[in-house]
Amino acid sequence: MSNFLLLLAHNIIYFLVIPIIIAWFISFLSGFLTQWLTLHTSYRITAILSFFGVITHEVSHLIVAIIFRHHILEFRLWQISDDGVLGYVNREYNPHSFYQKLGNTFISVAPVVGVSSVILILMKFVWTPGSYLKNIIVIVIICSLLLGFNLSTTDWRNFGRGVPFYIIVIIIVSTLQYTL
Repeated sequence: MSNFLLLLAHNIIYFLVIPIIIAWFISFLSGFLTQWLTLHTSYRITAILSFFGVITHEVSHLIVAIIFRHHILEFRLWQISDDGVLGYVNREYNPHSFYQKLGNTFISVAPVVGVSSVILILMKFVWTPGSYLKNIIVIVIICSLLLGFNLSTTDWRNFGRGVPFYIIVIIIVSTLQYTL
């Protein structure tokens, strides 16, 4: 029994706690950068500079919401609005579906994975040593992407709604791991 509990604790730390800490830290830094930029320039300039980051952020939410079969009501990939919301994905899910409730966890943190993936793709396939103009463009796009890491309060709230279901999955996987 104690071996199972150690395995379960390991899996919870490795697959839940560490990813939460990483996502929170990246989101915090992105939020700080966004606030600093807005304070030293303006909301409009920050909105324009964050164009690629916001679009990648919202597309990440959208793709994962579709994977988890959420009903998409409305979305905006990028906008400049009076309320400060640069983009959004409004969705509904079946409250009786374990799969769709579990999806809240992954939909909420999808931008961290999506933005990271785009940055890695740019660095791997577009960045060219010695190609200064192209690399300057890549740097500008990456700076914009960095502004898209910030997870909103709504993202974190939705993440919390999915965590109990994610823990159930971790328990099931740990049980299978222990018995096999």
